[in-house]
Amino acid sequence: MNDKYLDLLHRRIAKTSIGPSTARGMGPGGTIKSAQDWLYKMPLLRLKVNDQAGFQSVLDQSTEELQNALPFDGQHWGSARKFLNIFLRSVVYNKYLCEYYGISHIEPWLEVPLDSHVAKGLGEEAGGENLPKFRTVISLKKEDNKNYQDFALIVAEKEGTQRVHLDLLYWRGHHLKIKTVDAR
Repeated sequence: MNDKYLDLLHRRIAKTSIGPSTARGMGPGGTIKSAQDWLYKMPLLRLKVNDQAGFQSVLDQSTEELQNALPFDGQHWGSARKFLNIFLRSVVYNKYLCEYYGISHIEPWLEVPLDSHVAKGLGEEAGGENLPKFRTVISLKKEDNKNYQDFALIVAEKEGTQRVHLDLLYWRGHHLKIKTVDAR
């Protein structure tokens, strides 16, 4: 895939990652467009790091930059982190961007995009009762996010997956309805 199409792909992922259902109640008009524009301009090469500490530094810096790019009344750390985590998950799910930027190795370091559904699902897991009370994405603080992400690592290991994928399990309570399907 050439540079023109990689750029179009980056733009598409930025636009489709953050929509009305993702950003509901997280800021004033313009929040979605501001997030999409920032994510499209985010240089994906910054993700090409060698270790988890380097990735965490990029994630924290990018969250702060995105937060500052949102409209003034929508500059919430929790919103910015959720938008960024959803976007990064979509980038890692895309083979063309992963291959071009050499970033497929960051998958184990990605966070699960945290929202009320994920927080509820994690809270219902054994040990989840010790998690901080989740109120809203916009009220989420960095310290509470870390507690949820650390616990999500434990759950993901038990599930045989990476924590970023737990969103698939907890989305709208689907973990209560899932039956194992033999894909063979």
